[in-house]
Amino acid sequence: MDAALIINGIVIVLLGATIFYAFRLERKLEGLRASQTAFADVIRELNFAAARAETGVRGLRTAAESTGQILDDKIKRARSMGDELGLLLQAGQRSVQKFDSPRAAVQPVSRPQSAQAQEAMRALGGMR
Repeated sequence: MDAALIINGIVIVLLGATIFYAFRLERKLEGLRASQTAFADVIRELNFAAARAETGVRGLRTAAESTGQILDDKIKRARSMGDELGLLLQAGQRSVQKFDSPRAAVQPVSRPQSAQAQEAMRALGGMR
């Protein structure tokens, strides 16, 4: 019986060690489950933040496209107006050149002029 008692004692000690490690394992598994839940929450929040960022990027892209189109239209309109102003400037310069260039002396046809016409010609400084 001594051998059976010794074997029973060894089995009791081994069962006690197994129970001890089972409790330790249980605590670690509880910590792991809590960490897993927290990790799942973090992943959920990350997905939500990614979805908001994606929506924001889409909004920015739409705004940039519409702003780009508006800017492009304004640039085209400004170029058109610049071209028109250039043409008007050239026409104005030609008009100035016509008035500034010396005219060939043209002998006026002698015709009787009224006093008012002669006065108007003097007021204009001889411009015909």
